[in-house]
Amino acid sequence: MAAPKLHLAPLPRHSLSEDATSRIRRAIISGELAPGSSLPETALAEQLAVSRVPVREALIEIEQEGLVEFDNRGRGRVRVLSEADFEELFSMRCTLEVMAARLLATRLDEAAAQELEELIDQQEATEALTELSHLDVAFHERMIRAAQHRPLAVCWKTIRSQIEFWLARAHRAQAARQLSSIELTVPGHRRLLAALRSGSEAKAESAMHIEMATWREWLPE
Repeated sequence: MAAPKLHLAPLPRHSLSEDATSRIRRAIISGELAPGSSLPETALAEQLAVSRVPVREALIEIEQEGLVEFDNRGRGRVRVLSEADFEELFSMRCTLEVMAARLLATRLDEAAAQELEELIDQQEATEALTELSHLDVAFHERMIRAAQHRPLAVCWKTIRSQIEFWLARAHRAQAARQLSSIELTVPGHRRLLAALRSGSEAKAESAMHIEMATWREWLPE
C-alpha cells in the first residue's frame, strides 16, 4: 500500500556540523584556541557532545576559510597566520571593499543605510570585544551585500573569517594598550557611512582607504 500523501510543513533543518563549525570558528577568532593549537577530532567531539563526523566536517570548512590546516597525516591545527598572510589579505580586502564603496555611493538605499546605522549603534553599546569584532565584520558584510555585485560578494565571503580573526586580534591589542576599540571603531564607521550617503564615489573611496589604513595601524607589532 502506498504511503498517504501528507500536507505537512517541512521540518526545519538543523546541522550539527554547522553548530560545530560556528563553535570552533568562534573559539579560534576569540583566541580561546591559540594559533598552532592542535585540534584532535576525538577531544573536540567529546567537548561538543557530538560524534567525530560533524567535527571533521567543521574542520574541513574552517580550513577552506583559512583558519585551520592539516598535516600530511590529516591532523588539524589552528593555522598560524603570518605578516605575509596579512599583507595578502589586506591587499585583497582593500580591492574588494573599495570597489564596494564606489558601488554603494550610487546604490545605497535608505533601508540598507538604516541597517548599517543600527549595526554601528550595536557596536557602540557592546561591552564584549569578541562581539565588537563580529559586529564590525557584519557592518562590512552588509556593505558588500548592499553593493549588489554577486562575484564581489563571493570573493569577500572567502576571506570573511580571516578578516574577523585579524579584527579580533586588533581589538585585543587595543585593549592591552588600554585604548577603547569602540571609540575608534564607531566614529570611523559613522564617517564611512556619511561618505557612502554623499553619493560621491570619490568620497566613498577615500573614506574606505582611511578605514583600511586604520585597521592596519591597529595591529600589534
